Amino acid sequence: MPARSASATDKLAQLHDRLSAEVETLVGSEQWRRFLEVAGRFHRYSANNVLLILAQAPEATRVAGYWRWQSLGRQVRRGEAGIAILAPCVRRARAGEDHDDADGPEAERVVRGFRVTHVWDVAQTDGEPLAEVRPVLLAGQAPPALWEALAGHVAAAGFALRRGECGGANGRTDYRTRTVTVRPDVDDAQATKTLAHELAHVWLHDPADGGFHRGVAEVEAESVAYVVCRAAGLASDDYSLAYVARWAAGDVALVRAAAERVVATARRALVGVVAHDDDAGIMAGGR
Repeated sequence: MPARSASATDKLAQLHDRLSAEVETLVGSEQWRRFLEVAGRFHRYSANNVLLILAQAPEATRVAGYWRWQSLGRQVRRGEAGIAILAPCVRRARAGEDHDDADGPEAERVVRGFRVTHVWDVAQTDGEPLAEVRPVLLAGQAPPALWEALAGHVAAAGFALRRGECGGANGRTDYRTRTVTVRPDVDDAQATKTLAHELAHVWLHDPADGGFHRGVAEVEAESVAYVVCRAAGLASDDYSLAYVARWAAGDVALVRAAAERVVATARRALVGVVAHDDDAGIMAGGR
């Protein structure tokens, strides 16, 4: 029994190594370089402006001003209503001076107020396609036992599992209400992968533990989902590689550093899942 257990761990470690190698290939590609170029040309928005954008256009994914879209080879369609945000009104002033026309090498930018300006979502524009490295929703079915096993782990952790809206995400884990939600309008393969991701959050990322870092948490959770799904016979590359690469910001070392926690968590998640291939080293029962 111990030898078989070690074999299981080795297999999962190999799957994580494969994930690291695939992410490294992706972030070294021309596609990734072009994506970063485009992403770097978008404005950074304050928390207040993010809330304003979501309140007016909850489905928005990428927003920019009229001229910014033109610089990216896209044109805002005639008649499209802009999304109102607040832009700072700034001036340059010397220390201790209160004049709007201050200038010079020692001048600094001072916010004097805010004005309303407008941005538009990419869906409101036409033109050149943007460079993208985006997760692609999985299609088709998942191994029958996988959803049930993952759902059982969620319940054992004291969380209720439901299918419902997730505010634009595919899944959500809420420690306050002890609920895990998976969106209802995706194929079984995507729903199961998402459940594996959320189970990792349940086990690894309790906000009460402190030291919570969103990027690391997302890299860990999606890495667990990748390893679990691969071990159970469900390929999640189309979704997981881009997701991990983006949350790691292209830092492959961050992905590798998560290996021990990812492998241990994936092995725990696979309890109760019977492998179809004995060589996979995954067994029903045992830890």
